[in-house]
Amino acid sequence: MSPQALPDYPTGTSLKPWKTVNVSSGVKRISNPIREILAGIDLSAPVAQGPKQLVNLGLGDPSVFGNHAPAPESIAAIEESLKSGRSLGYPESVGYADAREAVANYFDEGPNGNWRVTKNDVVMTHGASGALEMAISVLADETKNVLFPRPLFTAYETMSAISRCEIRYYDLLPEQDWEVDLAHLESLIDENTAFVMLNNPSNPCGSNWSEKHLRDIAALMAKHQTLVITDEVYAGLAWDVTGPRPAAADAPRVEGKFNRGVFTPYASICGPSPCLVVGAVSKRWLAPGWRLGWVIVHDPLGVLAEVRGGLAKWAFRIQGPNSTMQRALPAILANTPERFYLDTMAELKRTGEALYDRLERIPGLTPRRPQGAMYLCCQYSGLDLEDDKAFVTAFYDEERVFILPGAAFRLDGYIRFVTTTPLPVLMDACDRLEAFCKRHVKSA
Repeated sequence: MSPQALPDYPTGTSLKPWKTVNVSSGVKRISNPIREILAGIDLSAPVAQGPKQLVNLGLGDPSVFGNHAPAPESIAAIEESLKSGRSLGYPESVGYADAREAVANYFDEGPNGNWRVTKNDVVMTHGASGALEMAISVLADETKNVLFPRPLFTAYETMSAISRCEIRYYDLLPEQDWEVDLAHLESLIDENTAFVMLNNPSNPCGSNWSEKHLRDIAALMAKHQTLVITDEVYAGLAWDVTGPRPAAADAPRVEGKFNRGVFTPYASICGPSPCLVVGAVSKRWLAPGWRLGWVIVHDPLGVLAEVRGGLAKWAFRIQGPNSTMQRALPAILANTPERFYLDTMAELKRTGEALYDRLERIPGLTPRRPQGAMYLCCQYSGLDLEDDKAFVTAFYDEERVFILPGAAFRLDGYIRFVTTTPLPVLMDACDRLEAFCKRHVKSA
């Protein structure tokens, strides 16, 4: 509004200048490492070496290129939800009962299983991000420390800013397929540790831990009576594991709507130890824009009663996630055929393996073979570039390829590829990357 358009003040009103309006101290603590690292990169800028089609490998969104579509059964479920008239009102703050029951039925292992789930254990959320923010915020405060993996999905840090908690990082070991450095993890736990965050299968690593490794982690958590938040938004999207290769790895099978021949849910092996399990429709069902997730409480010992209440209170803030998606969820989970999951995994494996083989042939690059999720991390060395940001900036300027640096995940000296990208696009990017690396070999 221009000054001329301002209304007249009542007679006698002070005309002293307005003071600047400040934000809260909590908001000032929020940061996004990815945005901060890439602030100087303009994706709309002209390219110095002539016209080349932009290849954007930065976003872990399976919908970007159109080659990974949701199942027709999912689309039909949403259409029915819209037409039914049952999704027009406010849902319960923790989610509709039928949506929560659908999630419970999907994950429950039955009378002979280790992981039992009821609808009362489930809180619906605004995507996996909403689930993570809820779990972190309910458990962490300025008197506590929280343990995140390194490398990590740095949104964990962003979500922790308001709580003022201390963040500690435990190392993952690239030479051991990104397994946890258990000794380092144990050295960071103390009486003020609010929780340990697990992420399996992993963003950004593309790893998938074996049942044995998960049991080793669970034993450590039980020893120290430490709560776990396990981010399993990529649950089931895995074709190989750390450690001995399972017999099912070459032909993944789905048991109970999970690829249980290869993927192991943490709650299925941690016994009575409590944990919070985070999931969503964004990855396994290939639709992050649907913004529907959940937190599942695993609490055989009944020690999380206050946490359950805290999750419900946090849910009051937005009065539940999208009603249309919640009403569609039971049909999405019940009707999506197993072939859809298998085909998705087969394509991710094919693309990941081909990308790994191509990168391995480029001097100066050391790719880490992906085992799950939608990513591949690749180490680089011997180049005349100061750091990761210099790498990605020069790569974009010279070859019109945008890729996230490892520093965006607290992993210096790496770059991260997204394997939902069509394989021909990835191969074109690799050709440009090879030319780029040859130009930037560090002189002796």
